[in-house]
Amino acid sequence: MAEIEVIVSKEGIITVEALGVVGASCTDLTKALEDALGSVESRECKVEYFESVAQGEQLRQREA
Repeated sequence: MAEIEVIVSKEGIITVEALGVVGASCTDLTKALEDALGSVESRECKVEYFESVAQGEQLRQREA
């Protein structure tokens, strides 16, 4: 299940993280929220970003 985690630091810095998705779909998932919050200062891609959908499915099946 795809989720979006939003963290706001004491300094007001907002971190948005996509969970449960692989590939570039994470940016699709967070786009509307990023647009609503304003400009994106930086982006860090996790390992899952570079996985294909098929690889992600195989990993989930092994974990189950």
